[in-house]
Amino acid sequence: KNSIKADLYLLLLHFAQQQHFSEEQAGALVTLYHHILNMVLEGKELMNLVLETSLLLTCKKELKTGMQLDFYSPDQVSKISEYFSKGLFQHFKLYRYSMLQEQDQTIISLEKIVHTCPPQGSFDPPPLAEAISDHDIETYLNAPPPESPRSEEEIEGEEGEQKTEEQGAEEPNPLISMANVQTVLDTVGNDIMDKFTKDMKNKCTEKENQYMNRLSKVKKALD
Repeated sequence: KNSIKADLYLLLLHFAQQQHFSEEQAGALVTLYHHILNMVLEGKELMNLVLETSLLLTCKKELKTGMQLDFYSPDQVSKISEYFSKGLFQHFKLYRYSMLQEQDQTIISLEKIVHTCPPQGSFDPPPLAEAISDHDIETYLNAPPPESPRSEEEIEGEEGEQKTEEQGAEEPNPLISMANVQTVLDTVGNDIMDKFTKDMKNKCTEKENQYMNRLSKVKKALD
């Protein structure tokens, strides 16, 4: 019943929007429609509904004390009458039957059955002793995430780094003493200085020979 009324009122508001009714006119139309539907629920005949609608729209009767539908133009009254005729009045018997006829209801069952999932490998409900306590559940939820398994390469790399750090942490054990280092440095320094000295002497000798040759040539030219 409520769904039928909701559809009727929705169509009525759509009609009012199409006719560009004002807010006051649309509200009065809904009030009039509600009044006619109440007459259907009261078991009134179709002629009574038609006569009531005609008297209210022509202002020959008040809907309520001091309430007349005198704000509709003749053209609007004609369109409202046509809408009522093609809708509610034309299908009067259908609406009256659907609103007044009580639908039979058959109660099949009121029994409520709750199905539980049996444990794996058993058809009986598990005993309460096997239930998990709240403490265990909280411990499981608050536990840190498990570490991902490491590969063999990562493990070998960490072991190699650890050995290197251990070797670096030991005290240095030099193979050559400081006296030997000093001897080696002196020997290398002397060799370098000897080579440098020889090179300088050779270069000076060459320059000296060149100058002497030039002087001899100048003397010959003067003589």
